[in-house]
Amino acid sequence: MKRSKYRIALLVGSVVMITLLLFILIFNMVSRHNIKTEAESAIKSALKDADIISDTDIMDFISSLSSEQSFETALKNLVNSIENISLNSILDIDPSEDDSLYSANVILLSSRDNKIVETINMLSSLNYADLISWCKQNDTTELIKKEINGKTFYIQSKINDSKDEILAFVDVTGEYDMINRINITFFIAAVIICISGSFAGYLLGRKLDQTQLIQKQFFENTSHELKTPLTTIRGYAEGIEKGVITDYQRTGRVINAQVEHMSTLVEGILSIAKLESGAIHLNKEDLSVPDFIQDCLMPFEGIAKSRSLNVELYLAPGTVNADPSQLEHAITNLLTNAFKYALSTIKIIYQPGELIIWNDIMDISDEELCHIFDRFYTGKNGNTGIGLALAKEIIELHGKTISAVKENGGLSFRISL
Repeated sequence: MKRSKYRIALLVGSVVMITLLLFILIFNMVSRHNIKTEAESAIKSALKDADIISDTDIMDFISSLSSEQSFETALKNLVNSIENISLNSILDIDPSEDDSLYSANVILLSSRDNKIVETINMLSSLNYADLISWCKQNDTTELIKKEINGKTFYIQSKINDSKDEILAFVDVTGEYDMINRINITFFIAAVIICISGSFAGYLLGRKLDQTQLIQKQFFENTSHELKTPLTTIRGYAEGIEKGVITDYQRTGRVINAQVEHMSTLVEGILSIAKLESGAIHLNKEDLSVPDFIQDCLMPFEGIAKSRSLNVELYLAPGTVNADPSQLEHAITNLLTNAFKYALSTIKIIYQPGELIIWNDIMDISDEELCHIFDRFYTGKNGNTGIGLALAKEIIELHGKTISAVKENGGLSFRISL
C-alpha cells in the first residue's frame, strides 16, 4: 500500500514521456516527409525546365557578357562580383511558377563542350564546390539526401536531349536545423512535463496511501465499536439466561442504548454506501428555515435539559429549496455533534444565505479541524465522524457548501443556504 505513490509517479511519468516522444517522432516523420516532397517537386520541375538547355543557349549567354572585353576578362569580372549563379539565372528558369516551396538550383555537370562546363561551374559553384565534386564521383540519377560539408541537400541529376548532364539540388540545411532545434525544445519540455507529471502522480499516490490507511483505521475502529456493544449485549443476555441479573429494567436500558449505538453506526455506513452509488435522489421543495430548524431541534430538548445547555436561536425569516428528509439528516448530524461536545452554550443563527451552528467546545487541534469532514478519519478520542462526513456530502449534494471554523471560543459550522 505504501508504494502506491511510487507506482503512480512512475506510471504518470512514463505515460507522459512516451506520449511526448511519440509526438516528437510523428512531428519528425511528417516534417521530413514534407521537406522531401517539396524538394523533390522543385527538383523535378527544375530538371524539366532544364530540358530546353542547349550549347548554343549557353554560349550565347557567355558571349553576351561583354561585347568589348575578352571572354576571360568578362568572366573574371562576373565571378568577382557575383557570389552564386546557377543555370536558373543564366537561362531564365523561373521555379516560382511551380507550387513547390523551394527553388532548386541547376548546375551543368558535363557537356560535349568542356569549356562550357568549366565556364558554368566557375559561375555557379562558388558556394557548392564540394557538392559538385561529390556529385561528379557518385551516381545521382535518383533523388538522394546528402550532407556535404555541414550542409544538407536533396540532389538529382539528369541527361538531357543534348547529352548534357544537369544537376538540380535544394539546400534544406535551414529546415533540418530548425527541426533539430524544435526537437531539443520538445525534449526539454518533455523532461520537464515528465518530472512535473511524476511529482503530481507521487502526490496523488501519497494521498491515496493516506486514504487507504485512514480507511483501514476506520474499519478497524468501526469493527471495534460494533464489537463493544455486541459484547455488552451478549454479557447481559447470558446474565439474564443464567439468572444472575435480576434488574431487568436497568438491563433493558443498557441493551437498548447499545442497540441504538449499533443502529446509528450501521445507518451511517449504509448512507455512505448509498451516496457513493448515487442511489440517493433529492425531492426538493421550499422550506421555511426557522420552522425547519425548530423541528430538527425537538429531539434534543431532553438532552439540553439534562445537561443544562443554553440553546440560543437567532433565526431570520427565509426559505430554502431542499429535500426535507435529507437536509434534516444533515442538520440533525450537525446538531448531534454540537450537543455532544458543547460545554454550556449552543447558538443557531440564520440569515438568508447562511446558517451557523456554534457551540462552545474544548480546544480542537488544527489537524482534527482539517479532517473533521473526512469519512474515514478517526479522531484522538476514537470517534469515526461518520455523521459529519454524511452531513457534508448531503449538503454538497444540494449544491451548497459547509465549512468548520474555530471562532469566538468555540466551533462553528457555516452552511450556505
